[in-house]
Amino acid sequence: MDKNTVVVIGSGLAALTAARELSGHFNVMIFTKNPLGASSWKAQGGIAAAIHETDNGKQHYMDTMDAGLNHNDPEAVSVLVKEGKDAVAGLIASGMKFDQGLGLEGAHSVRRIFHAGGDRTGKKMMEHVLSDCSDLMIDEQRRVIDLAVSGGVCKGVIVKDIHTGALEYVAASAVIIATGGCGGLYDVTSNDPALIGDGLAMAYRAGAALTDMEFVQFHPTLLYKNNTAYGLISEAVRGEGAVLVNGRGERMMGWHPRKDLAPRDVISRTLASFAANREDIWLDVTKVKKFRERFPGAAALCTQAGVRLEDGRIPVRPGAHFSIGGIETSLNGESTLLGLYAVGEAACTGVHGANRLASNSLLETLVFGKKAARHIIFQYAKAFEHAGITGHWKEEAPPAALPSISMIRQMVTRCAGIEKDENGLKELLAWLKDCRIESHFHSFRGYWPLEAIEVSNGLITADLLASSSLARSESRGTHFRRDLPNTENVKWRRRRIRQQLTQQTQGEVQTK
Repeated sequence: MDKNTVVVIGSGLAALTAARELSGHFNVMIFTKNPLGASSWKAQGGIAAAIHETDNGKQHYMDTMDAGLNHNDPEAVSVLVKEGKDAVAGLIASGMKFDQGLGLEGAHSVRRIFHAGGDRTGKKMMEHVLSDCSDLMIDEQRRVIDLAVSGGVCKGVIVKDIHTGALEYVAASAVIIATGGCGGLYDVTSNDPALIGDGLAMAYRAGAALTDMEFVQFHPTLLYKNNTAYGLISEAVRGEGAVLVNGRGERMMGWHPRKDLAPRDVISRTLASFAANREDIWLDVTKVKKFRERFPGAAALCTQAGVRLEDGRIPVRPGAHFSIGGIETSLNGESTLLGLYAVGEAACTGVHGANRLASNSLLETLVFGKKAARHIIFQYAKAFEHAGITGHWKEEAPPAALPSISMIRQMVTRCAGIEKDENGLKELLAWLKDCRIESHFHSFRGYWPLEAIEVSNGLITADLLASSSLARSESRGTHFRRDLPNTENVKWRRRRIRQQLTQQTQGEVQTK
């Protein structure tokens, strides 16, 4: 090859944005579990950008900080708002077609949400970006099982053939993790169930720091019927007049100043309290004009679930939606491990604070995906030495008894859900210890079945989530401790919970 290689793990909008930017300078290899499993495909609400003449970047900045309870990194938010405006304008200039008019969503002070295909914005954006990625290599036949590290530098990845089990070391100038979050660790989620934190666990095992894993955003309105979550009902539906009601038709969010457009964490906790009392939760859509035309994705979900839109009500329930914490990165996507980058939901730049503002996630993928790629071009376009990793590994069997993914979901949902407390978190950590979690931190897993590796990644991510939740002895945004309900504890503001694996068996949990 006449160019050096960059490996991208994942195939969502952040991955493709970075890959497309890199493709003229590197051989880009994309490894993915499932090209259609990325959360970007399911993004309904839209993409926020302050490019309309009635809006300005200062308002978008303040809305983002307010939603994040000022736990955000101010510089990261400034970059998101300023460069996001240019990113969306550039997307439009490249031929991306958005719908007419701007939408309003929770915690936004003005209409600034761009939609495409009604509530199929993510799908339309993915299709647009993919149309310009025909020269990229996307590998679904080999699964990245770990990062290859030597001398404190990420030198590439170890991949496993899904058919033969053959192992291979793929050398790279840089590796980008864009594997999404860990919503699949919960019983009810808007994510693909396979998103259980694979990239997060791999980064942790390799020695990279992870930050603020306790912040997991729950979306208030997943279509939920017969104990099954069918998918997301966009927040934009409430922006167009839908309201949340109980079985008696009484409004559930009438008490809040922003009513049904309050921050997601507030609405989710409110609805969870009703659900705990076995009360029905409905989204009343009778005031939404031309619902089927405006929200075709939601209408299709209703048809799939057997919900009659003629009745004007959709059964909903909160579900895990977005991992705010993740692999600690700079604004250029650099992790604490040289040669390793992270973008999108897998990364934690601090831009979302304690609670992500609606429709900032697609914006984040464009802004920070491009910044990471440009940093790699600047840093690694010169000759790269592929030495230091061998292809000979010691065979190691998996633990004799591994729990099922469904059991992990039950434990995480019960002990580290929308509301948490010390007893539940300690129960989860004790259960993980019984699963011999410490043996998963340093084991070589190349000869484990892929299913066992996924379970291992789920256990590691659950441990990171629970440990971080226990360490933050306050409530803030999406992290709500029922035993410590006070918010705005000054001593915790912008203090990060950092977790990093050392050479010893047990990783360190620190605040900074």
